[in-house]
Amino acid sequence: MWWLCGYSLAVLISYVDFGYGQEISNNCELRETCGDCIQETGCAWCISPIGENGQQGHSKVHCVPRDSDKQKLCGPQETVNPTSTFQLIDEKPLSNEYDPVQISPQRIRIAVRKGEQYTVRFKYQQASNYPVDLYYIMDLSASMKDSKDRLGQLGQELASAMRKKTNNFQIGFGSFVDKVTLPYVNTYPDALESPCAGCAAPYSFKNHLSLTNSSMEFSQRVTRTQISGNLDTPEGGFDAMMQAIVCDDVIGWRPKSRHLLVFSTDAVSHIAGDGKLGGVVEPHDGQCHMEENEYKGYLTFDYPSVSHINHVAKQNNINIIFAIVTKSNNSNVVTHYRALSENIENSKMGTLTGNSNNVVKLISDIYDEIKDSVRVTSNATKDVNVKITSNCPSFNENGCSSVKPGTILDFKAVIQPLECLKGSSQRRYIKIKPEGLEESLIIELDVHCECSCASRKIANSTECSGQGDLECGICRCHEERFGSSCQCDRTESSTDDVSACIRPDGQNKICSEKGRCICGKCTCRERQNPNEQFYGKYCECDNFSCPLMCSGRGVCNCGKCECNSEWAGNACECPKSNRDCMAPGSNEICSGFGNCTCGQCTCIQDNDRHSGRFCEDCVSCPAQRCDEFAPCVECQVYRSGIYNETECEETCTIFKTIVDDNFKESQREDVKKCRVLDRDGCTINFEYSYEVNQVVIRSLASNQLITVRAANRKSCAEPPNILAWSLGVIGTVLLAGIIMLIIWKIVTTVHDRREYAKFENERNKLKWHRSDNPLYRGATTTFANPAYQRASQRVSVKNSQ
Repeated sequence: MWWLCGYSLAVLISYVDFGYGQEISNNCELRETCGDCIQETGCAWCISPIGENGQQGHSKVHCVPRDSDKQKLCGPQETVNPTSTFQLIDEKPLSNEYDPVQISPQRIRIAVRKGEQYTVRFKYQQASNYPVDLYYIMDLSASMKDSKDRLGQLGQELASAMRKKTNNFQIGFGSFVDKVTLPYVNTYPDALESPCAGCAAPYSFKNHLSLTNSSMEFSQRVTRTQISGNLDTPEGGFDAMMQAIVCDDVIGWRPKSRHLLVFSTDAVSHIAGDGKLGGVVEPHDGQCHMEENEYKGYLTFDYPSVSHINHVAKQNNINIIFAIVTKSNNSNVVTHYRALSENIENSKMGTLTGNSNNVVKLISDIYDEIKDSVRVTSNATKDVNVKITSNCPSFNENGCSSVKPGTILDFKAVIQPLECLKGSSQRRYIKIKPEGLEESLIIELDVHCECSCASRKIANSTECSGQGDLECGICRCHEERFGSSCQCDRTESSTDDVSACIRPDGQNKICSEKGRCICGKCTCRERQNPNEQFYGKYCECDNFSCPLMCSGRGVCNCGKCECNSEWAGNACECPKSNRDCMAPGSNEICSGFGNCTCGQCTCIQDNDRHSGRFCEDCVSCPAQRCDEFAPCVECQVYRSGIYNETECEETCTIFKTIVDDNFKESQREDVKKCRVLDRDGCTINFEYSYEVNQVVIRSLASNQLITVRAANRKSCAEPPNILAWSLGVIGTVLLAGIIMLIIWKIVTTVHDRREYAKFENERNKLKWHRSDNPLYRGATTTFANPAYQRASQRVSVKNSQ
């Protein structure tokens, strides 16, 4: 069967290779207008193609593969083949001056075809003294009093640390509590005035200090601000964060600066949907609702969602820093904001001590991390694919880390429009920018979707039978006329060209996209290979797309194989005869333990579990063929056994045993291993296998369908050597005795030495002389007054004084 598989594979490879070469050509030929043609990658439009007679004519194929022989037949003036163009509009050089420029160029215009890629190169350089705006929002519920007091003390130190990094620094301050309604705050009249001792009335969000360069004013404002209180554990921080981001005029964000929004709290925040508890269900509109530096829309709009915060922060170039105050009972708060930071782009998260002593270091370190990294993104929609790469060593997900001021980074943006841009204007504006910065590269993108020749049409052209306009070499027919030359009249036809050429299979494809509809009938497209054809009423059939081209044993008709009389199957791969399922020398199909399907045995899974090509193997059955072949192997190789020489030649005809002087068991799975005992108790080792390739082309009468290989001699057990066994047993007993004596001697010696050492050690510890008896106790007893001497001493000291 190997030659058959090789033939089939060669046919398949040639078919796939040819089909691949036709793919672009066929896609081009299906495009019937100039606009559709140039939207197909790799196609060009020929206004006046050369016909078979060498003359130009609009009835031939106009859309052809680019750079093909067909396109070369068209003159330059007759070809519509738009190419990519580039125009530089604005390019200020990179600068580190007072008005820094960090990205260059700033604006370009490109025009490409749909599906084509165009690479735009630009540079980025971090400015050393880029302006920084830092707005600090603090949770001023009662539990944050220590943190507020400490921030007031460290305000000037924080500003001083930041001015070491940039001399153009501004700082501002705001605070939040929660929505002023139940169940968020206590609405009892006295509680609305002062929810706790020394507390201010509750509020949602207040801007206490817009961005300023006065660090002293920041410290004073933080110190003077009073704490307040609320009822539930979560706070209204998202309301405050939204207003701080979108209220540019109130907060004072500068357009060309890095915006840092520090959010400090010790509790989780309410999110979108929590407003329903207070009867507030209107989703937040993302607009500014500040009046006199206080948020007034807290009872009109629900809390913002996480995705909404992420969107407005990215849109307004805000870097959010979550500075979470850690306490013994709020470990879940840190986990909450860490997960929140992972879902808000360009945000960072850090922890503060209980009284915010480390606030200066935290903000300074996070600012360095933000400043020393750049992540470039685009606002491209789904119909334009943008892929950004860089030459920096640490590039990952459009960004670079460890970027130092003055280092110039090269970036590449690969632009690929996936669709013709929709809308009144075919131009799209793609903004590519570093996250958190206002500076950007604007790409004006035009996509070639229409042909310039469409504006030069010839009305009522004679080439269109006077019934249409000639546009880009094809006819645009008047109403009631159709056809390549407007030669068909709808009033004279029982049906129009579209409905008559659409196959009623629900796919709405004209002529199955393999031909053209002319006057209500399909004219099928020709193939480069004249032996391959499309045919049928709707060009739905072909004679070349059958599986494996019917394996060379049939004819391909409309995508299905019509096999020869001896073959069957989808690819004519199955023989109808059962001879391939019979083991050599046997007339049983699958050894009587299976069914023959497509020339192969499917074994019946009975209790014996038969397997093998002919279901001849059985794990739990005796080795039937080994026992069957053993007498012939014995007489052919060893000239012994139940057959004499004459009987051996007459009986053993289905194989001839091959003698192997260096017999080793084969590792092939299709080779059966046999070990059979003869009458003398010797083992006959041999193997047998079926010549599978020759089963197909030889008759069962041949005696070469089974290959048997045997060892050149039997394996016979030799009688034991009595003398050697006796001497071995005696030697073993003597050796064991000697070893036991040695072990006994070692054990007793070690034990005696340990006992002697123990005795010597106890003797050395004795406290009495050897001539004394430690058990002797004297007959007299002596007592002493311990206080007597001390009394006499006190008397003598007193007399001396």
